[in-house]
Amino acid sequence: MPVAKIIELPHGKLGVWNLTEPVERLAGIFQFSEEEKVAFQKIKNETRKQEFLTVRLLLQKLLGKKTEISYNEHRKPRIKNKNLNISISHCSGLAVVLVSDNRAGIDVENRYRNTEKVAPRFLSEKEINETKNSPEPSLTRILYWCAKEAAFKFSEHPGIEFKTQIQISPFKVNPEGGSFRGSICKTEPHTYLAFQYIFSGNNVVVYCVEQEIMEI
Repeated sequence: MPVAKIIELPHGKLGVWNLTEPVERLAGIFQFSEEEKVAFQKIKNETRKQEFLTVRLLLQKLLGKKTEISYNEHRKPRIKNKNLNISISHCSGLAVVLVSDNRAGIDVENRYRNTEKVAPRFLSEKEINETKNSPEPSLTRILYWCAKEAAFKFSEHPGIEFKTQIQISPFKVNPEGGSFRGSICKTEPHTYLAFQYIFSGNNVVVYCVEQEIMEI
């Protein structure tokens, strides 16, 4: 299996998989349940098929055995018959899966994606100013975007407004990866999050878990 990286975390494991193998190869090594077979046959897009298989093979690698994924009414993934949390993300060329004892969220994005025009849709005025003052504005925006996506996946509340209800504290970009903080402000009390980020090729991976109360 072409797993690029498995990272042991204090609260779980993070798996990163390069999407290089064809669907036929992946399907040949994946052990379908009847439910998975039906779901897979409904997928028409080849990339989506590749992601479907890769995520489940990566989960199997993380847990050491075949385990199925289900989804709740908000399309958030769950691990069947397992008291573990899961978060999933994929972009062009990469899939990531996070399994954790704690509720968590993860997102991956190409670090060179241009988000300047859409930034006012997901960043507050304060956050826009922070990115403009950064030595690497484009990369900082991507990290903000991934962080807010990860926070959205972490949250159990549907309909979160990225611009105002997910706040990210100022941070300096570390080319080796690093951490920063943020919060979800949709309800009281606010939920405070600790974010970590790593780089994998041309992609950046950001994940979050809940942390102790702090000021933003």
